Amino acid sequence: MYAEVCLPFFIDRTFTYLVPKDYVEKLVIGSIVSIKFKNNICNGIVVSLSNTVLFKGKLNSILAIDSKNNVPMELWKTLVWMEQYYITPIGKIAQLALSWLFKKRINQPRYIKSLELDTNSNPLSFYTSSIDSFTHNQKKLINLLISDYPKPISLVLLKSKIKSIYSIKKILLDKKYLIESMNIEKDNNVINIRKNIDSIELTKTQNIIYNKIKDTKNNLWKPHLIQGIPGCGKTEIYLKLTDFIFKQKKSCLILVPEIALSSEIFDRFQIYFGGKVLTWHSKASESYKRSVWDKINSKKPYIIIGARSAVFTPLNNLGLIVIDEEQDSSYKESERQPTYNARNIAIIRSKFSNSTVVLGSATPSLDTYYNAVMGKYYMYKINERYGASILPSIELINMNKDQNSFINKPIFSNYLIKEINDKLNCKEQILILHNRRGFSALRDSQNKDEILKCKNCDVILTFHKNNNELICHHCYIKTPISSINNYSENTSLQQVGFGTEQLEDMLKILFPNKKTLRMDADSAKSIKKQKEILTIFKNGKANILLGTQMIAKGLDFKNITLVVVINSDIGLMIPDFKSHEKVFQLIYQVVGRAGRSEKKGKAIIQTYQPDSNTIQMATNYDLEKFYNLQLDTRKSLNYPPFVRLIRLVFKGKNESHCKLSADKIFRLLKIKFNNIIIGPLPCPIIKLSNNYRYHIILKVPHSQIRVVLKSIKNLKIQKKSLVYKGISLLIDIDSESVL
Repeated sequence: MYAEVCLPFFIDRTFTYLVPKDYVEKLVIGSIVSIKFKNNICNGIVVSLSNTVLFKGKLNSILAIDSKNNVPMELWKTLVWMEQYYITPIGKIAQLALSWLFKKRINQPRYIKSLELDTNSNPLSFYTSSIDSFTHNQKKLINLLISDYPKPISLVLLKSKIKSIYSIKKILLDKKYLIESMNIEKDNNVINIRKNIDSIELTKTQNIIYNKIKDTKNNLWKPHLIQGIPGCGKTEIYLKLTDFIFKQKKSCLILVPEIALSSEIFDRFQIYFGGKVLTWHSKASESYKRSVWDKINSKKPYIIIGARSAVFTPLNNLGLIVIDEEQDSSYKESERQPTYNARNIAIIRSKFSNSTVVLGSATPSLDTYYNAVMGKYYMYKINERYGASILPSIELINMNKDQNSFINKPIFSNYLIKEINDKLNCKEQILILHNRRGFSALRDSQNKDEILKCKNCDVILTFHKNNNELICHHCYIKTPISSINNYSENTSLQQVGFGTEQLEDMLKILFPNKKTLRMDADSAKSIKKQKEILTIFKNGKANILLGTQMIAKGLDFKNITLVVVINSDIGLMIPDFKSHEKVFQLIYQVVGRAGRSEKKGKAIIQTYQPDSNTIQMATNYDLEKFYNLQLDTRKSLNYPPFVRLIRLVFKGKNESHCKLSADKIFRLLKIKFNNIIIGPLPCPIIKLSNNYRYHIILKVPHSQIRVVLKSIKNLKIQKKSLVYKGISLLIDIDSESVL
């Protein structure tokens, strides 16, 4: 018998290996095997098995089978589907989805220092009777050790509870009151269930939806869309469905768009399901993913909560997939292949696993909304909030009329400043959204008022005052301001526009006695920092939370009574077919953060385009009207959801080679697809990271998608003869942007 094995490389082929007789009955498609490749021992995955072979040379044999680990068959079928649809080698797909499998495993347990009472020198009764003879902090330590006796306590845990633990430890060790030892680190994820799931009381509408989803017998994999206003209690339905599926000894997968949101929803689920709830996301270490895999590989059901990459978690007996905030662009990979959308992969995986799939959003993507209207998805609507809260009132402020004297900049309207003051005086919290980070852009007033741009990208540089440097938010090159000034002695730089850094400074001037937290990609780079900011705000130790779109959704803080959008126009002028949809969703979502308790909420939307249909409809909660107008526009311009959008993006240092490569591919595709192809054209942002960019756009009717994919795949095979050396080709399937 022969096995075709894929390796984690970006090459369009698999490799043939001889199957030893002892492995013939054990080997299946999806088995993880050890093989020799170019004199190295590495892991691969069996793609297919056969009794014949075309290769005439000498074949290496499979060295070993990993009997403990197997990729679930439904997940493997999903990856094979991705190979065909996203025109990406199966090895690259496997590397993306199962990266932890190809890493060298370290089986050694981790040891940590621990402390325990020295009961050889003194009996336990000595410590209890003599407790008052110790200092305050020594007493705290000894009481902790008495309460856990005879178990040792890790030094890491003691450090978080007792100040100056190391000096205390040294004194008590010298007096032979303590023993220091090395112990295997124990699992910290085991947390007791704190609430019974039956304590969740669903409303009449929620209960109807819950029962309809759980009682679905036919077309089990047909997606269920829950379209509910912000604060309607979608999470309560997710929790009840998870409980229903979990009791059948099936695993559940809960996807969220932002890693920051995964910690929020993780806490909610852990209250009801304890240590059966685990996280999985791209920022988790390979060793952590391995430890999670060891748990879920035990064949017991688990609940996984994570961002985009969690869709590939190798759960056994998968029964439920939930995609929360399904419209979010974070689910789509657009920078590298495979250019997958986790929402779509979840739907495909649900078909192979025969599991229930639920999409949730206050503002579904236009594609999802259209599929629901056309009957491809089940759709349920919730128009009332959960509990005692009601939707906040919304006021639209025309900034063209506001003569704000504050630093001569119409950033905070006079009305807004008054409203913030009123809420602060009532000890209520405020959330302020401004979807632009940094301090400002800079303009050279002595050089035709030119705004400073990145030398590697066709984008404006952002001034970051805290570090006194200019940063490109695409290639991340940093330029000290001092070097800009030295570049030309006559340079006169002026600030243009404003970002979250500048707003933070202004808020501190306007409200000096109040604490403002800023949450954006600069201030909250790590998951730990994001959680820290949100915890401080949730505990009421800060008054104002300022941030970019990462604070616009998923957050549930009861004391926020005012939500502010500083410049709601950001995004409307972007020349992209989804720009208005994204602005509508952002405003609609962030407004929903206000008034999520019995306190009445309010939202203030500042705009320079008060007559914009998008802004008007978002502030009037007019979702159906907006979606229907957008669908009419998309249909007339032949954009999704009425077609499939495919972009072929050519990138390289040499602009001429980039354009010529695009021309060659375009001419070949035009022969078959003259009516649906556009280009080749420079991308609207023609240069990124010192690479020129040209693209071809195909607006593919749904009936032609297979034919188009096959033609593109055939051209990709001929890439070496069609595309210049040094030019990369990205095939973006179901593209969500033409920038």
